[in-house]
Amino acid sequence: MALVGNLYNLEMMFNKSEALQVLYKYLSESLDSNLDTYKRITNLDCKNDRIENRVDIGFGMIAIEQSYKVNDGNFESHNKYIDFQLMIKGAEYMEFGSINDFEISSEYDENKDVILYHKNNNTSKILLKENTLAVFFPYDVHRGGLRVDCDIVYKSVIKVPHKLLKFYF
Repeated sequence: MALVGNLYNLEMMFNKSEALQVLYKYLSESLDSNLDTYKRITNLDCKNDRIENRVDIGFGMIAIEQSYKVNDGNFESHNKYIDFQLMIKGAEYMEFGSINDFEISSEYDENKDVILYHKNNNTSKILLKENTLAVFFPYDVHRGGLRVDCDIVYKSVIKVPHKLLKFYF
């Protein structure tokens, strides 16, 4: 099941390998308002509802830095990558549940590494607020973008290949 918590409280999980240490360094730099990573993300201008910037952070990990206006997202899961979603600024609710409880609405798209699902009321809801990290595994169907009290969020979704976590989680 999904893993959720304050990034700084989860730091010990990232000491297992060099790749995970690189991931933690990127995540923590994303939250430090004095650093370029934070400034790059929080300067994204989502005039047209959404903007994304892709950054290769090494070891096959891709950070998708995002700014978007909060709206209901699609339920989705991924086969190749594990999603590490870090809220930089703003807040949104996310829903998630077991892949076994969902009906597929769109089959697996290998190019996008995504399977889409029909809405399901058998989900859990979490608040993704500043400094919160949510980790979604292939069996976690999830969707974000659910309104809280803010209109725009700034976050980074890091696509982490399974092999980097094989023995650590």
